[in-house]
Amino acid sequence: MNNPFKKNRIKDERIINLQNKIYREIYHLVLVICVFSLVFKYATSGAEFKNVWLELVILLGTSIYYLVRSTGMGLFSAEVDFHDQTNKRPMSLKTILIGALFGAGLAIFLGIHSAVSYADSSAQAVYYFLLTSVVSFMIYIPFLMLANGFAYWGAKKRSDRAVEKELEDEEQDEER
Repeated sequence: MNNPFKKNRIKDERIINLQNKIYREIYHLVLVICVFSLVFKYATSGAEFKNVWLELVILLGTSIYYLVRSTGMGLFSAEVDFHDQTNKRPMSLKTILIGALFGAGLAIFLGIHSAVSYADSSAQAVYYFLLTSVVSFMIYIPFLMLANGFAYWGAKKRSDRAVEKELEDEEQDEER
């Protein structure tokens, strides 16, 4: 649908691609700043939600927005297909492994936090670290692997449907 308030002007594709490159760089810069701010606030003022909610909203909001837009336009399927053709390991495996690594990192972090915060002696610190880490491994690794796997599967399925719909629309337009 055409916007009646916008003039249809010819645009230089080279300029648009350069602008998109700049926007992509700005997006990555904002994400890095948010992560550093999140880490800094956690290190200086503790892990209170009221201190870090804005950074979490920015990080989660932009990620969810990108996922919804890329799957709705069929871009996610194209990215996955291109990745799978150019790499040894498929994107689905990498997605599940990222969930496992994030779960392992979270478990180790929680183990260290428990040992540092609650232990009175070195032996107790080792015990708290091992206990918390092992239990966290058993909880977070399977959960995050499944969550990432289902998110990937759902995004891929939605993106494939968008591509199929676009192809059907093109076929109908050609028949007319």
